Amino acid sequence: MSVLAVFLNALIIPVSLALHYYGIVLIAAIILSWLEAFHVLNTYNQFVSMICTTLHKLTDPYLNFFRKIVPPAGNIDLSPLLGFLVLYFLEGFIPRFLAVLAQKVA
Repeated sequence: MSVLAVFLNALIIPVSLALHYYGIVLIAAIILSWLEAFHVLNTYNQFVSMICTTLHKLTDPYLNFFRKIVPPAGNIDLSPLLGFLVLYFLEGFIPRFLAVLAQKVA
């Protein structure tokens, strides 16, 4: 087995976990945006503001790509739904692709 095949096999679990955890962060950002929209959160609180800012910085670059594709329908932003579906697809596709690629290289 070549070094490249071992490296690709070693990448499968970290990539899968990173995509899974990013999905959790994306869900948290979606829920947080709902709480902000309905004024449930006190965004003047420094701790809440820090969490909001961090989640927006983590998810907005990814969601902005889908916001260019899918315009908002009224007051509803459908880009997180499309972003979550693409992330779910990638979570299944990339680890399998790495496994197949590792087999081809070996």
